[in-house]
Amino acid sequence: MPGYFNAKEGRRKGTKNKLPVQFSGHHTAVVLLLTTVAKQPLSYILKKNLGLSKMKRMAKEASFRKRGGTRFKQDFHHPVLKEGLRGHTGPTDISDHLSTLFFFTIDAKPKLIVELGTRGGESTRALLAAAAVADATMLSVDIEDCTGLDLPHRDRWNFMKADDVAFAKKGFAKWCADKGLKPQVDVLFIDTSHFYEHTKQELAAWSPLLSPNGIMLFHDTNMRRGMTARMDQSISIGIDNDRGVIRALEEFLGKRYDENRFFTDIANGFLVMHYAHCNGMTLVKKI
Repeated sequence: MPGYFNAKEGRRKGTKNKLPVQFSGHHTAVVLLLTTVAKQPLSYILKKNLGLSKMKRMAKEASFRKRGGTRFKQDFHHPVLKEGLRGHTGPTDISDHLSTLFFFTIDAKPKLIVELGTRGGESTRALLAAAAVADATMLSVDIEDCTGLDLPHRDRWNFMKADDVAFAKKGFAKWCADKGLKPQVDVLFIDTSHFYEHTKQELAAWSPLLSPNGIMLFHDTNMRRGMTARMDQSISIGIDNDRGVIRALEEFLGKRYDENRFFTDIANGFLVMHYAHCNGMTLVKKI
């Protein structure tokens, strides 16, 4: 039997209800979902004059969101990566990208992996796991002493306390010679100051050292004025780097990008892929 919907009480009423709209019992149930789960005011539903099918779709979408359907978490299945990250899988400004680091590093079939910027060693762990799988050597460079970090696969890890730009120009070639390695980098991960001028200098100093099939991975390419979101919809608060890293990359590639969007491209002899979430991660691979 048709009746009138009372938004305040959430049930069918008689003709005394002042709302000038008539709903069937099925309509009433869907409207109740929209006003409680989707948080849509009844005035919006009345103004839009929504049909039953439209209201059903909106209610279904709202229920999907409420169950967490738009939030995503990650698992680490490979035993080497899983063990390497044990105790270090909480939400951080780079946590969403650890599997990406592992995947693309192994895909590069590297002999030498270079990490610029180590800090607490979260990315270092993912890269060392990849080094163990790929049978590669890893070098980390940081202006702070990070030798005390508790890391897996330390037999593959080398640390240099130095300015990364100065070391690339003077020191890297000798270090490679001492290790019996070619002075070229197969995987270069940059996560240092996050600022424009420094990133420009890093690109100028390190990009010529890439191997013929080398790949560069840049973190913090979407810091969004100091606020960023992860796949699980949680938020990180950081610094506003004035688009420093992505701006330097744009100049290097000769392109202008919207870092708030996912994208792929080919520019300046490189295959480019950009992930917009979790402070941003941009991959730049030689082709």
